[in-house]
Amino acid sequence: MKKNTYQLFTIQLIFFVFLVMTIAMTHALVHAASLQMPVSVSSGSTKSLSVQLDVESAIYTLFGPSPTAKNGPSENPVVSVRAAKLTHSKPAASQSANHLLVGPTLRVRPGDKLNILFRNNLNYEKSAGDASHSTTNPHGFDVINLHTHGLHVSPRSPSDNVLLNIFPKKTPKEPLNECYAEFGKENCVTEKFSYTYKIPVNHPSGTYWYHAHKHGAVAMHLANGIAGALIIEDPAHGLESLPAVQKAREQIILLQEVAYGGKYPDGTGSGTKKDPYRIDCMSVYGNQNGCAFGGQEPPAPGITNNELSVNGQFQPSITLSTNEAQLWRVINGSIGNVVPMCLIPVNQPNDKPATTTPVAYVLAADGVPVQNPDAGKNDLPVLLANPIVKPTDGAGVLNNELLFLAAGQRLDLMVKAPSTPGTYALYDGVDQSGSAIPRDQLCQASTYAQLTPILTVNVEVSTSEIAYNTDVPTQQALNRLTAPITITAAESPELPTQGAVFGFTNSEFAPIDGGASVINARVFNPIRSQRNLALKQVDLWSAQSAAGTHMFHIHINSFQLVSRGQVKYPFPIWRDTLLVETQSDKEGNAEIGDIVQFLQKPLDYTGSLVMHCHNVFHEDNGMMELVNILPSSSNSHRPVHKKHAGTH
Repeated sequence: MKKNTYQLFTIQLIFFVFLVMTIAMTHALVHAASLQMPVSVSSGSTKSLSVQLDVESAIYTLFGPSPTAKNGPSENPVVSVRAAKLTHSKPAASQSANHLLVGPTLRVRPGDKLNILFRNNLNYEKSAGDASHSTTNPHGFDVINLHTHGLHVSPRSPSDNVLLNIFPKKTPKEPLNECYAEFGKENCVTEKFSYTYKIPVNHPSGTYWYHAHKHGAVAMHLANGIAGALIIEDPAHGLESLPAVQKAREQIILLQEVAYGGKYPDGTGSGTKKDPYRIDCMSVYGNQNGCAFGGQEPPAPGITNNELSVNGQFQPSITLSTNEAQLWRVINGSIGNVVPMCLIPVNQPNDKPATTTPVAYVLAADGVPVQNPDAGKNDLPVLLANPIVKPTDGAGVLNNELLFLAAGQRLDLMVKAPSTPGTYALYDGVDQSGSAIPRDQLCQASTYAQLTPILTVNVEVSTSEIAYNTDVPTQQALNRLTAPITITAAESPELPTQGAVFGFTNSEFAPIDGGASVINARVFNPIRSQRNLALKQVDLWSAQSAAGTHMFHIHINSFQLVSRGQVKYPFPIWRDTLLVETQSDKEGNAEIGDIVQFLQKPLDYTGSLVMHCHNVFHEDNGMMELVNILPSSSNSHRPVHKKHAGTH
């Protein structure tokens, strides 16, 4: 009897502790700070937007509970970063949060001219690899440039030329001379550069973004938060022409991995008393040999933050009223994460039926409206569902394509709340150890019991008399918006004409790093084109992973998806960034990944651009190609010497 009583008491005690923890967790999630929007500036109807962005070392607070609380600050960590800040704009910027560790949101329209004066206010430092030049080793952390990710604009200066190097003002002659020899003198400047982008009049409306793209420092610059949303708005023929979008509250959701490390209370790590939580080569790349830059090997940080923030905030919350439909513009600006876009119920009561979760309808992917030519009159847009472990039909392939938001990708979503209150959360696709969560365990509440959410969503009954949007556009309304012209089967080659296999090599190409990241067994070559394409020529591409998870990204021209493995997409989906993965067998052993096929037809612009993996660790380690777009009348197989790339 005593034994049974003891067991009953133990069970009651465990239940009580669990209940207290559940209430505390729910309370913390419900009362998380509201998500703040970045400062925003728009061209409006003026046909032109001019801004000045300064990159400088500054102190920022990452608002919210720090994910490094066991060994670092428990709340609102203060970090020293290289950040991009809006210092001037014409017309004036909106009144919003310019203190956040996130770049300003830039809004322009088709046919507009976008002018960005990009200033480098950083200091030249040998210890930051500023004197180094390498195709496979991180370097040049104080050297910057700017990429307008996804925009269909010229790849030549003064537009989206990512071969440009903007050095600090007081850079010595020697590293500049090395840059001249590698990239051409016109691609090596100091202090500032005036970018000018002419947005085509037929450019699709949707969410794009910008970030620094200096090869060898891309992961460093994303870890510092040098990124922001770039939105193409089209009130006549774009998303903004739809009544539901016009009425909806907008949320900018820029996911970032601010990889700070440093010295913690136990005295270990690489920080200093003045700068305890620093972002440096070791906190981002973690390679003591590669981060030495000819000097002593740097100490390892005591711990490194790998959690995702939103607009420079940890675990913020968004509130929706019951039945409300909001416009979410989601950007994965992380270094290499894949985030499943499912909202998980948080601590639903066991004595009540689980409430319906908020649902997400896809309006656009990578800035292009998703258009289904077979949609009925009243059909709603594609609705995201839980992942399909091994899709066998087009619907499953399409769902996974849109559900898994890989680094570099964007989604324009209409998120509609259920009719009853509740709390929900968005989580990363990795567990506590940083390993990818198996696909059959994703989007299940039990999987995330011990994990930290990226974002919480509170659905509440509105007490305001002000009406809010509850509508979702129809699929046929999306079908009428401006989008690229579909490439037909008649235009497509029968067999692939372009191929990219992502993988890794031994130390032959990268002895300092112990190996390089490669495309088709080659590392990036900035001197000579590694792939030539022809203007207006349709190519059928095959992309595949030999090992690891990768994100195919090519600049300037989007591409139209055809198939993944043996399964065709049910209708054309346009992307500029594509998830390419390996698969696992029943025992969990990695196998070579499915081939993903897509069609591309370069239009409007010739010149040099790049294709690379948008897991930017891999890019900095060599996983990039120099691509040349030749005039349609030229021989696309002729090798081209690119000493002065991107400026002729």
